[in-house]
Parts: sequence; C-alpha cells; structure tokens
Amino acid sequence: MSQAVGLDPKLPPVHKPRQTTLTPHDEQRLRGAAADFEALFVKQMLSAMRKTIPKDESGEGLIRESQGEKIFRDMLDTEYATAMSRRGGKGQAGSGIGLGDMIFKQLVKRYQIQSTQPIAQSDPTVDAAQKGLVKLQSETNAMQATGFGPKSALK
Repeated sequence: MSQAVGLDPKLPPVHKPRQTTLTPHDEQRLRGAAADFEALFVKQMLSAMRKTIPKDESGEGLIRESQGEKIFRDMLDTEYATAMSRRGGKGQAGSGIGLGDMIFKQLVKRYQIQSTQPIAQSDPTVDAAQKGLVKLQSETNAMQATGFGPKSALK
C-alpha cells in the first residue's frame, strides 16, 4: 500500500501535519515527475510534427513504412523526447525546454512547500510575456464591459 506524499491540501493529515519542506528524496521524485511530463509533452509535439509530412493517396509517403518501422519511429521519438527534456538549456544542466522546471515551481508554489535547493529566478522574457498577457486580458475585459469585442463564453 503506497503512502501519500502529503502534497494535496484537501487531504486531511493522517498522523502528522502536512509537510511544508520537501525531503531531498521527495524533491527528486517531484522534479523527475515534472521532467517526465515535459518528455511526454515533447513526444506529443514530435508525433504531431510527424503527422504533417505529406502522404500520397494510398496513405504512404515517398518510402513505404512497415509496421515495424512505425513502431521503431515511435520508440525513437520517445527517446528523442526524453533526451530533449533531460538536456541542459540556457547554460543549466538538465533544464530541457524549461517546461519541467516551470511545472516544479508551480507545484511548489501551489502547495506552499519549500524546496531544499534554491529555485532559479524566472526568465525576464517569461516575466515580460506574463505582464503582456495580463495587460491583454485587462484590455479584453474592458472591451467586453463596454459591449465591444469578443464575447466571453462564460456569460
């Protein structure tokens, strides 16, 4: 029987209060899960990219593929995605495309837990994009309030 890590604030504490600091083992598991999700995302992206390759009327490309080749290509894409998600970016080892790090940071922030390792400061480009998105959302809300612009699906 597995034991909960204690990250879900909706779960009542069993014997002790919810942990607020990650143990190194739990942090490693959480970072690994975030990196695995990043690899899954990259794999889906690679698969979608492969589907854009033109095919003729019979559904084949320039070269016919056997079922074995299709399975091999899928496994190869999985390995490519894993390698891409574990590869360093922006001078940091193991940051991949950055999605895994963002997921880890959001989980730490969401569940109000402290990491044993310092969390890197956010990228100025990401900060600028987030500020632009907030500005765009406020302008859209203002336009909707005046009856001009796209109508919200929630209304």
